[in-house]
Amino acid sequence: MLPLVLLGTAPAPDTVQLEISLSGLRSAHGDIRLCVWHGPAKFPNDTCAGQQIVVPAATPVVLVAVPLAPGDYAVSLLHDENGNGKLDKNFLGIPKEGVGFSQNPKISFGPPTYAASKFDMVGPQTEAIRMKYFL
Repeated sequence: MLPLVLLGTAPAPDTVQLEISLSGLRSAHGDIRLCVWHGPAKFPNDTCAGQQIVVPAATPVVLVAVPLAPGDYAVSLLHDENGNGKLDKNFLGIPKEGVGFSQNPKISFGPPTYAASKFDMVGPQTEAIRMKYFL
């Protein structure tokens, strides 16, 4: 069974629909915290500076639809398994919970850049994001 979360009503005439297909969740515990970034400022950090959407975690796939104005964007995701509203890390700063980014960039020694995660919204599209777990 694939859960589908549609947010809001029909998109405004000047927006296009972004569908985010999320896979690779290791459990259905907690929430998925999705942040849509419209520019590199503060991307990504522990506090979402863009549009934030919280949906229940579900396996194997979560689908989220977001209306956006045309332009460039990036998406960051957190699988907040314990529901405390933040990314939990170990004493070395390695995430204990899952993370994901649009364009599925390689992650090593810190989060990816906005440039590695951005995509252009010129029409309706789907971003398939795979969650990554390090611990």
